Amino acid sequence: MVYIYDILVNFNDSYLFDFFEWNMNDGIENLKKVRLYRISTNCMNELIENQICVSSSFLEEIFKTCEVYTKNNVKTFPYVCLFSDGIRVMAIEFDSKGLSQEKSKLILEEEEDILEIVEDMEICNLSYNVVKKEKNRFFLTRKELKMKKYLISEIESAYHEKSYEKLKFLYQEYFEKEIHSYQKMKEELLSSMATFLDTKHVSLYEVLRLSHKKKQI
Repeated sequence: MVYIYDILVNFNDSYLFDFFEWNMNDGIENLKKVRLYRISTNCMNELIENQICVSSSFLEEIFKTCEVYTKNNVKTFPYVCLFSDGIRVMAIEFDSKGLSQEKSKLILEEEEDILEIVEDMEICNLSYNVVKKEKNRFFLTRKELKMKKYLISEIESAYHEKSYEKLKFLYQEYFEKEIHSYQKMKEELLSSMATFLDTKHVSLYEVLRLSHKKKQI
């Protein structure tokens, strides 16, 4: 068995943030000791993209093998370990039923050190079932996710509060055309952000933020 010592993790139940997107107010934790497993690239992809459920025997194998530094002492995480396919490294926390709950990437320097260790490890046959597809942010940065959430809220509220002039303005600014269905305006604006944000979305965000600031003055 292989253990990794003294690494930082930033567990999140929604998105896997790259280390350069971590914020000071995130719940960043310092793992004193954690077990490492090498898996196939296909397996790694499934672990990243889905919620999985591992076997009870695997849970027993990792039970309380992860130690984390606290302010005054050291505590154990019941079910936490590291996975790597030789290309990437990810920490996962499981619940007592084997369901993956939170995940974290690592800072670049620590990931590179672990990848060197993984080179000499054999691939383990991890027993698991895919439970459901996780939220997927595609290629959005943390800043873009915040922007997207804001735009969705503004579009939804404009439609439900019947602020149709606002909705019409947003639609025309983005699509540079007119339609007569407010529902389609809402749907097409939301669909335009399904996989990425472009410069027009950024412009809409800036206009809305500016208008809110003016209202507060």
